[in-house]
Amino acid sequence: MNKGNEKQKLKRYERLGALKFQKLVFLVEKGKFLILKKCFPNFIHHYDKYCDWQKKRALKRAKTEEERKAIIENTKLAKMAMRKELTEEKNRNYHMDPKRPTEIIHYLEWNKNVHKKGLMANGILIPIFLAGTILQIPLCPWLLGFEILSAAVNFECINIQNYNLCRLKTVQPALKRREEQTIQKNIEEFGEAAAVIHKSIEESESLPSFQEILDHINTPEQLRQMRAMFYREQVERQRQKQIGGK
Repeated sequence: MNKGNEKQKLKRYERLGALKFQKLVFLVEKGKFLILKKCFPNFIHHYDKYCDWQKKRALKRAKTEEERKAIIENTKLAKMAMRKELTEEKNRNYHMDPKRPTEIIHYLEWNKNVHKKGLMANGILIPIFLAGTILQIPLCPWLLGFEILSAAVNFECINIQNYNLCRLKTVQPALKRREEQTIQKNIEEFGEAAAVIHKSIEESESLPSFQEILDHINTPEQLRQMRAMFYREQVERQRQKQIGGK
């Protein structure tokens, strides 16, 4: 990989406002989770219902058993990811998971494509509302202003994701090695507890409750590992909050 070329790209993204706009994104992120937790205490319940609705629609189109299994698995992963976001108050497409650092590349690409589609829609609607504004059609000036603002946001979000993708891909091999080492270490320390959780999730139609996970524990070692794993997770979460508060 040409490091000089990558540095030039990073500087270009920075000149286009990637770092400044990302600070704004993080401020909006804080407000988003504050509002969700204070004003929408049943958010997860409604999100689960939305995921189940999407799952039902997708299952109707599935042609093979493999497709059906993938749809059900992806629905469970989406629900778990949202719970993680809400608990940590971090959007998955802007924050790296220390345990799975390469996972964010997928979310960055996904988010970039969302905003690219949004920018394409802006490109279609702006000329229409501009023509309506010239012809003095009511509401068109307001709609034009909204679409211009939306286009600016979509452009900057794409720019941020380009910046982050470029920065991450230069260190992706090192991140992958670190991820593999972390996975191996966790298997050695918490392999039995992880197997219990995995079995609980597989057997649950939606997501298992904490009690349902505990019901799958059959040995003292599984219980010991489960306690140690949850304790480490709490310590790490507290450490991340302290870092974020500085």
